Amino acid sequence: MARSKNARAGGRGVKYLKYAIPLIALVVIGGSYALTLQPTPTYPAAMNFTFNLLVDVSNKNSTQVSAIAPGHPIGEAGGYWATTKYNNDSVDASHYPIYMDSPGIVCTPVCVMHVKSRVVHPFTLGDLFGVWGQTLGENNTIGVPRNGSFAWQFCVGPPRSAVISNEWGSFVLQANVDLTLYFYDTTTGLGCAPS
Repeated sequence: MARSKNARAGGRGVKYLKYAIPLIALVVIGGSYALTLQPTPTYPAAMNFTFNLLVDVSNKNSTQVSAIAPGHPIGEAGGYWATTKYNNDSVDASHYPIYMDSPGIVCTPVCVMHVKSRVVHPFTLGDLFGVWGQTLGENNTIGVPRNGSFAWQFCVGPPRSAVISNEWGSFVLQANVDLTLYFYDTTTGLGCAPS
């Protein structure tokens, strides 16, 4: 008799084990899935400001100027994100510390750019173009190379009082500054600076 009770008890343990393993697996999978649905952690911003960027290209007759806007957000999930250099400085996982929201909303034609970082760092215009994945410089900007008398000019300040800058990629981004990159015929125009 004792033997049959032990055999039944062992059979009952196997039976419970057969049901327990799938239940434990479901709990683990469900918990993992729930964790992926949690919002990404955010960190307080040590830097948080915007600045304006305008990229203008003159046609070959210098009769028309077109503003060039990125085709997608910059430094945001689903947009241009060509470098991971400063990923650890961002306040959340869905933004690079330098970013631009949807161009259809923030480029009119001047694009509003953001610097939002959990550390204080002298981010530069070169850092913005790095995450955008575009070239920047007087001989080639956004993939448009210098050609004949046409060249790029970089200006800082509002259009009526902008000054020419030679800092290009080393220019340290600042709050509320207006930046203009202008491709124009140097023999017939003044560029982006008024004088």
